[in-house]
Amino acid sequence: MSKLLYANFFRMIRSRLFLIGMGFMFFAGSFLCFQQYRQLAEYGAHVKLDSTFFVYTLMIGVISAVFCSLFVGVEYNDGTMRNKMIAGHKRTEIYFSNLIVNIAASCFMCGSYMLANVMVGIPFIGTLTIPAAKTLRIVVGSLITVVAFCSIFTMISCLISSKAIAPVLCILFAFLSIAFLNEVQRILDNPEIWYDGTVNTAYVGGEEREKLEFIYHVLPTGQEMEYARRNIKNMNEMSVYSMGITVLSTTVGIVFFKRKNMK
Repeated sequence: MSKLLYANFFRMIRSRLFLIGMGFMFFAGSFLCFQQYRQLAEYGAHVKLDSTFFVYTLMIGVISAVFCSLFVGVEYNDGTMRNKMIAGHKRTEIYFSNLIVNIAASCFMCGSYMLANVMVGIPFIGTLTIPAAKTLRIVVGSLITVVAFCSIFTMISCLISSKAIAPVLCILFAFLSIAFLNEVQRILDNPEIWYDGTVNTAYVGGEEREKLEFIYHVLPTGQEMEYARRNIKNMNEMSVYSMGITVLSTTVGIVFFKRKNMK
């Protein structure tokens, strides 16, 4: 296992895809801070680092989908996966070594974004105004969700050996879940009563609202949307859902990966 991890981490560090992902996240973090600074300098707008610091949660799902699928896909494409088995490595060890590196890479990319906010944002627009304890909880919660994302994408990538199909499925999952949950969020954000005191007929309540809230909180994309809004009201249950998804998808992935016919 240690040899597999060493080899995968070495390949990750030398991977152009990983370096591009790190660079993109750093650029995105810097760019958003600079945009906030422009609002401050040109219009005197009241800006805070809070509005940019957690935006990585909205991007990491797609970034992870791309990285995880292509990182594992290269092993299939180059025959590395099969060679590892011939060398005597167990399939469970191979699966976990890929999962661990995918998680580490995705967390590093999140760190790259936050580093950009610290280096660029703090000098230009100031420090975070929300308490340090809440900031830490959001970061920890979002990274638990990142683990769930990676477990899903690793499962798909390990079970589908096509380098072309696996990335498409992972990216489709990421984008479709974003589109679906944006609509769910729009419905949930509808107020029960308008500002003028009239009843909003589009408001969804009761059991239907509970079902929508459950869907929103159980899916990793919905969780990251909540963290982007700095909402940790349901953090405990969201973390439990993420851990459940991680365990379930990893178990399913390993079971079927062991039975997969390697050509």
